[in-house]
Amino acid sequence: MTLLSFAYLGALLCSMLGMGIIDRRWRLALWHDPRRTLVAVAASTALLLVWDLVAISVDLFRIGESAGMTGIELGPHMPIEEPVFLVFLSYIAIVLWRAALRVLASRRSRASRAEAAS
Repeated sequence: MTLLSFAYLGALLCSMLGMGIIDRRWRLALWHDPRRTLVAVAASTALLLVWDLVAISVDLFRIGESAGMTGIELGPHMPIEEPVFLVFLSYIAIVLWRAALRVLASRRSRASRAEAAS
């Protein structure tokens, strides 16, 4: 293994760290309600892993060759990067959802104040 073989895993972990910093700054998910966020991330990751395993079992999903991946497999055609990606996907979805809700609530609040002032 070379340093390049950790590129994808490293990018996922750095992206997750960045999302965690954004989450902490605006308290959107994990920093807003840790228990609910962890349960939601775990449940959605588990569901997506089952989906992947079904796809692997019917030969719809195969691991590809990439110099940027470690080559470590948790099972046939299940690279170690896959569950990390699924955790990141689940976490970013929750953070983006909460951010969108906050932006919409802020816009509604401003519109209500502007309407009341006129």
